[in-house]
Amino acid sequence: MKKIFHILLLAALASSLKAMTPGEKSGVFLTLPQGARPTAMGEAFCAVTGDIYSSYWNPAGLADLGRMTFGASMAPTYLDMYYGYLAGATAIGQNAFSLALSHFNYGDMIGLDEHARNQTVFNGSDLGIIAGYARKFPGKKLQAGVNAKILHEAIEQESATSVMFDIGTIKKFQRITLGSALRNIGPGLNFHDESGGMPLTFSLGATYYFYNTPLVPAISVDVPMDDTPVLSLGAEYSLGQYLALRAGLKTERDEGFLSWMRFGFGTAIRGISVDYAMIPGKDLGSTHMFSIGYRK
Repeated sequence: MKKIFHILLLAALASSLKAMTPGEKSGVFLTLPQGARPTAMGEAFCAVTGDIYSSYWNPAGLADLGRMTFGASMAPTYLDMYYGYLAGATAIGQNAFSLALSHFNYGDMIGLDEHARNQTVFNGSDLGIIAGYARKFPGKKLQAGVNAKILHEAIEQESATSVMFDIGTIKKFQRITLGSALRNIGPGLNFHDESGGMPLTFSLGATYYFYNTPLVPAISVDVPMDDTPVLSLGAEYSLGQYLALRAGLKTERDEGFLSWMRFGFGTAIRGISVDYAMIPGKDLGSTHMFSIGYRK
């Protein structure tokens, strides 16, 4: 069984790498951050566990969730575009399972015919269905997980569908947690004669937990297969039992240092959590993200 898994993984990697060339990428919405807490921490979430959004960044993080967890987030972006995420998870012994929906709406767009006439208004959207599984290995302080994802993109009358996977591991030491993940393994989307590869990304991350200080610093390095590496730094500081402040940065955008920054806060009372994050913007404005969750 282990040998079969390795063969399938290599085949998926080969098809992804073949499809991934610079400038030819589909499923771009898969690179958007999900969850206000991870976003506010600079998206440095590869080695953070115990959060409903951990599975999005590293499927192995799913193993640390409680008996039943739900979460939803929404982020209006530029013009009338927006994207959201809805997820639920449950744990049975050392195993954990999750199901999530990810959606991006491009809003109304204007189209013209080949003569630049006959104006029409149409819409485009992306939908992702994500099923996750993770398992703990307590004796080794190790966690492993996998996501199976179905991506559907639709633009006006055209649509395309693809299947892909994420795999990840997390290793815990006394105060340090290390994580690694490979996301969006699979072939690209085909629209007629045009195709684009998935945003295949390899991530490494680490978090540190202090003994008597409610501060959690985190770091991640994302290596897209068709782009330059990206560094993410973040931290969360808890003020008492109900309020957490968060900040971070991600070296991704080229609108100046301020566009790298992330800010946010969150509160949790009786299992219900509310979180907020902001990504500053210059030319296209800032992005605001809101999340709500419940844990039993």
